Amino acid sequence: MDRRGRSLLVVALAVLAIGALVPATAAATTPATAATSTAAATTTAATTTAATSAATPATTTTAATSTATPTPPATTPTNHSTNTSLGCVDGICHDDPINVTQVDGLDAAERDRLLARSMARVEYLRGEPFTESVPVQVVDSETFGREQLTPNSSDPRYTRWNDQVWKALFIVGDNTSTQTAITETLTGSVNGLYSPRRDEIVIVADDPESPRISEATLIHELTHALQDQRHDLTSPRFSGDTQDADLAVTGLYEGEAGYIEALYRQRCDDDRWRCQRASPTSGDGGATNRGILTVVLQPYSDGPGYVHEIVTTEGWAGVDERMADPPTTTSEIIHREPIDPHSVDPPSTATAGWQRYTEPGRNGTEVAGEASIFVMFWYQATTARADTVDPGTLYESEGEYDSRTYSAPPSDGWAGDALVPYRRGDDDGYVWTTEWGTPGDAAEFHRAYTAILTARNATATDPGIYELDDAFAGAYGIERDGTRVRIVHAPTTDGLRELDPGLEPSATSDQIPGFGIAGALLALLAAGWALAWPATRQRE
Repeated sequence: MDRRGRSLLVVALAVLAIGALVPATAAATTPATAATSTAAATTTAATTTAATSAATPATTTTAATSTATPTPPATTPTNHSTNTSLGCVDGICHDDPINVTQVDGLDAAERDRLLARSMARVEYLRGEPFTESVPVQVVDSETFGREQLTPNSSDPRYTRWNDQVWKALFIVGDNTSTQTAITETLTGSVNGLYSPRRDEIVIVADDPESPRISEATLIHELTHALQDQRHDLTSPRFSGDTQDADLAVTGLYEGEAGYIEALYRQRCDDDRWRCQRASPTSGDGGATNRGILTVVLQPYSDGPGYVHEIVTTEGWAGVDERMADPPTTTSEIIHREPIDPHSVDPPSTATAGWQRYTEPGRNGTEVAGEASIFVMFWYQATTARADTVDPGTLYESEGEYDSRTYSAPPSDGWAGDALVPYRRGDDDGYVWTTEWGTPGDAAEFHRAYTAILTARNATATDPGIYELDDAFAGAYGIERDGTRVRIVHAPTTDGLRELDPGLEPSATSDQIPGFGIAGALLALLAAGWALAWPATRQRE
């Protein structure tokens, strides 16, 4: 929740484990807003900025200095200007042995050697030199959660606005704070981050005085440090003004870091490098909302493949060009093709005292985007058994550098959207206008959205008008006209036309078959628990 009122973000988080993304083999009628992770877990679509404040809603956070657990002095390599060749740092080159053991944790000298070689390896893989030292601080997970994930202050207006965004996505329901759900999802799940504001890496460990540090985590975070030295990650161009733009730019810089990490792992697996494979030891998982987590992890899943394709066709110069002019939609990251989304800005025609917000998002308007819409359908398929998408789709990898797939018919044809939250006294509502590539795409979105309401036992009071009485309670009106689908939500049916006097609800007439509940259950059972996401990070 930064000054722009963003609704979700990720900045350089290293995810410890993603037990929370395991497909559910049994779903409750009403999805829970938080699930228990079997391991530690970590997130981008609506609000948690701890590191550079450029990819999710940036909430102002305190400096990451440990107070609960003694923290060793920052590990700082000597003056980098003494290095004379690419791929060598402080006299240690990328393929040198460093005589380090992590059985009893790393002492200061071992940490220095591991850091120097990791920097050398990033230089070697990326073909660019570091120009400055990169300090490393080690803290425990409690300190990290308190100092990196908890905002110093919270604007109640933004919090209320953001709650409506996540309710519209059927991910966080009533009586649950989105900010709390995001913080709980991340706390105890993060392995490390790079902070562009402080030019330092923060590593999370059980024992900060004698930590075990994964070299892969250092490689990932050091790639962010190199990006920062070359492109200044605190630049406004790395902060999207909507959720979709935030996720898109995150897909670029996290994609590069994930790709470099993948190249590192390949050299380790091929025995071209001797590598420190220490397992992360911090965190106990905690409460995890799988919907939030899945949104946040989209850049880490699709980003490396996106960057790989650029490097393959254009070289690293193509990546640098996009760092100068980042992508603005998750559709580009998912499909690897730039798109020019339609401008969707519904007029303020609300009556009866309903008021728009003016500051959060883009003048009070959010853009959910293709990735978040996919997760909406996936999350409701896994938790409410909605006939929306095959839950197993998420776990299908489409390439060597893709860990998950965020593409399915109800979200594929996305061409733009505008989600406008409203308030009136204690009442909340929203008008969500979506634009699609073809009338068929719009009909498929309409069908899948209605399937969510059906799965949640909504009552159809009139054609195209429904009422829910659960965590997402209220009235819903759906209008489809050609390539446009508009969804209006209010506490009561009377409020629907107060928010949108021109609403003409449409019943779902197109019989577009879904894959069915039986298929959904089979997909869930087949997907299994063995899920491994690339290292993730969070910026502040």
